[in-house]
Amino acid sequence: MSWIQKKALAVVAIGAGVATILGASLGIALAKHTSTVGGVCANGSPGCNIHYVGTIKPQAVSPATFTQCLPVGDWIGIYIWDGPSQKWLHYFNTNPGNPGNYPSYLNNTSAGGISTIPGFSGVVLVMRSGAPTQQVTLLDASGETCN
Repeated sequence: MSWIQKKALAVVAIGAGVATILGASLGIALAKHTSTVGGVCANGSPGCNIHYVGTIKPQAVSPATFTQCLPVGDWIGIYIWDGPSQKWLHYFNTNPGNPGNYPSYLNNTSAGGISTIPGFSGVVLVMRSGAPTQQVTLLDASGETCN
């Protein structure tokens, strides 16, 4: 084997190794995820219902998609920080049987509501006080399912 062939083989092997490492880490970073949330403190008392549940994938996602797998009566709302306007934006649970009985107009963008969660946004989830501690699936992209 000539030295050119040896160098070419080494470059191919290194490239394959780097692609494997980056591909594996990208797959982990972009997989839908679960979080443990609830409205009960470690000592068993109600409260402790605010959870930072992480960042979403690079694409924007609707709040309805993001919260689709949450038990309807256990979550109150989600918040994201909007850097350009320097304020918190919200999306409240307006489904029938929601814990706060919030009207849907609160989610209008003119009232600080979220129309879409931009890619890489950090999301804070507020659960109903006393909601059981549970693992929930959070959908970070359109086309994902709860299962």
